[in-house]
Amino acid sequence: MFSKALYSTWAYYAPDRVLFDCGEGASTFLENRSFAIRKVFLSHGHADHVAGLTGLINIRNNAMGDREKELQIYFPAGNHLISELITYFSRTNRRLRYHLEWVPLGAGDRVPLVGGRQPRHVEVFPTVHAQGEKSLGYNIVERRQRLREAYRGLPQREIVDLVKAGRRDEISELYDQRLVSYGGDSVPLRPGPIQDTEVLLHEATFLADEDRKEYKHATLEEAIEAAVAARVQRKLICFHISSRYRRELARAQKQVAALELPFSITLVPPGQVCELDI
Repeated sequence: MFSKALYSTWAYYAPDRVLFDCGEGASTFLENRSFAIRKVFLSHGHADHVAGLTGLINIRNNAMGDREKELQIYFPAGNHLISELITYFSRTNRRLRYHLEWVPLGAGDRVPLVGGRQPRHVEVFPTVHAQGEKSLGYNIVERRQRLREAYRGLPQREIVDLVKAGRRDEISELYDQRLVSYGGDSVPLRPGPIQDTEVLLHEATFLADEDRKEYKHATLEEAIEAAVAARVQRKLICFHISSRYRRELARAQKQVAALELPFSITLVPPGQVCELDI
């Protein structure tokens, strides 16, 4: 992940080859991994979240990687800034060697990622950022199977016997587990759409509320409150932190690490590429 407020933000999720936002320099840092990207999910149309698309689209067309792989770019339906961007790319990239598809999305939409016994998909939820600018957040969700509550206290031997007797469907149920939630730029996220997620990527532009002039971004305290309300299970990753706090970041990281919370908190330093183990 890389995030420097006003300059560039992007996050690459390697297991599903998904890129959230595509700020300036994304392909420069990702290098050959740019060819692995299957889908790009844009949170909104501001330049620091889309300026890297020019490099990504051109690199995949001209460099020595696999130029046959298609690429889907998903974006908030009705976002006028991205609509103008699509027009620009259609006029300046008439000889692409791969299929490039722009797909509008709305809150509640789902995008399949992988199949198999534990299929995953992206779930779309609404966010609030700038007035008149449509914006979205995204959950990576995995379909899992578990015992129904009535059977969870049984000894393992009895469960095995029930399965052997052909009663697997009776004693088990399918459920959706949110693995990663990404909110892009926004005011504090509502807990409902990200409830029980394992990892939350939440913006935290301001360490102090008095530094915020307009209600378009979140504070670190608000990001933590949102994570608590959503019952985040494992990690809160705070990004889009203003560069004004560079000297204060180490102290802030120690302070949040000392909090007694059920999840860890990582602050992404502005202007640094971070490898995050999630």
